[in-house]
Amino acid sequence: MKLTNVNFLAKANAKINKNEKGIKIVSALLVISITLISAFSITVTKAVNKYKEDYRARTLEVDPWLRKLDDNVIESIKNTEHVVDIFPLEGIRNDSFSVTQTSNQEFQNRIDDKGDAHIDIWSLLGDEKRSVIAGKTLDESPVLSCVVPSDFYPFEVENENKKPDYIDGESLIGKTITVKAINNMLIQPYNIDGSSESGSLELPAIEYKLKVVGTYYLSPTETGYYDSIYISEETATKILDDALTKGGYSKDNETTVGKWWNDLSLRTHYVVVDDFENIESVYNALTDMNVCCADDSELGIQDSIVNASNIFSFASVFLIISTVLLSVIMIIQSTANALSLRKSDIGLLKAIGYKNSRIFACLYCEQFRVTFTGFAVGTIISIIVTAVSNLFFANRNFIDRLYIINWGTFGILLAISFLIVTVVPLICQLIALRKLNKIQPKDAMNE
Repeated sequence: MKLTNVNFLAKANAKINKNEKGIKIVSALLVISITLISAFSITVTKAVNKYKEDYRARTLEVDPWLRKLDDNVIESIKNTEHVVDIFPLEGIRNDSFSVTQTSNQEFQNRIDDKGDAHIDIWSLLGDEKRSVIAGKTLDESPVLSCVVPSDFYPFEVENENKKPDYIDGESLIGKTITVKAINNMLIQPYNIDGSSESGSLELPAIEYKLKVVGTYYLSPTETGYYDSIYISEETATKILDDALTKGGYSKDNETTVGKWWNDLSLRTHYVVVDDFENIESVYNALTDMNVCCADDSELGIQDSIVNASNIFSFASVFLIISTVLLSVIMIIQSTANALSLRKSDIGLLKAIGYKNSRIFACLYCEQFRVTFTGFAVGTIISIIVTAVSNLFFANRNFIDRLYIINWGTFGILLAISFLIVTVVPLICQLIALRKLNKIQPKDAMNE
C-alpha cells in the first residue's frame, strides 16, 4: 500500500473522529507543559543550584566572642559533620569602596558623568577560587590585582525594573581602578579574654590602585552583585595591614591590636560547609559547642526565586503527567471507537486484500495526524511565549535575567514532546491490535 493511500485514508477518517478536537487540545497542552513550563522550571532550578554551589552560600562566619578559636576549638569544628574546612580572616573580607579614577576612558567618562562609582570588594578566602571567562585568575596574578564581573555596573540603578547599561568587564582587563573605602574600615580587636578594648576601631581609608587581570561570569542569582570585584587574600591582608599602620596602631604584642594581629585565634573565622542544605545543621552543632556562629551563610538569595523554582517544578511535573495520562485515555478511547464504529469498513479492507499491518498503519497515521496538529499548535504558542518572555527579561534588571530560557534547552524539550506525541498513539494502537486482528472480512456484511 502506497504512503499516499495511507495518508488519504487517515485524513478522511480523522475528519469524522469524534475525539479529534479533544486530542488536539490535549496534545497542545502537553507540548506547552513540556517545553514552556519545564523550560522555566529547568532555568530557575539551575540558577538556584548554581547559587547553592557558590563558596559564599556554603560559608558561615564564626567569631571569638564567646571563646578563643584556638587549635582545640578549630579541630572540634573541623570534626563536625558536614564541615569541609575553616579559615581565619587575615585581611578584609567584604567592604564598600568608591572608584576615584580609572585608566579606562569609557569608564572614566561615566564616572565624570554620573559621579562616584561604588563597588563591593570581596577577598578570596582559604581555598576559595573565582574562575574567569577572560584574562587571568587571581592565583596567577600579583598583589593588588582584581577580577571584575562580565556585566559590570558600579553606579546607582535608576530604574530597578530596567536593564542597566552595563560595562563590558572584558574591556577593563589590563586597566587600573583606583579605589578608596567609602567609610573608615572597622575592626574589632578581641584581646585574650575575649572582650574588646574599645569596641570597633576605625581604620583610615586608603586609596589603592588595582589592576584588572580578568573577568568572571556573574550568575543572576547573586542579587545586586554586578558591582562586586574580587581580590586575593594577600591583597586583602595588605589593605588591612596598611590601614593599621596609617592609623598608628602598634602591632606589638603588648597592645590589644597587636595581640589580635598576631594571634589568629582572636580573629573571625569562616566555616565552609559541604552543602547549602546542611547550613542549619552545622549552625546548630557549633552553637551547641558554645561557638558564636552566624545563623545564615554569607550569600543570600531571594525567597521569590526559590518559590518560583518550586512552583515551576511542581507545575511541570503535574501538567506533564496529567496531559500524558489524558492523552493516552483519549487516544485509546478514540482507537476503540474507530475499531467499533468502522468494523465493517475494516472488514471490507481485509476482504479486498488489505493486511492487518496496512490497516494498522492507516489507523496510526490517523491518530498521528491529530496529535501532530496539536503538537504544531502547542509549539507555535510555546515559541511565541518564550521569545516574548526572553525579550522582556533581557531588558530587565540583573536578577530578572535568570528567567531567560536557553533555546538549546527549549529545543531538547521540544524534541522530547515530539517523541511523546509520536509514541503515545503508537502505544495506544498496539494496545488495540488484538481487537483489530479479531475483525474478519465477513464483518463487512454485518452492518
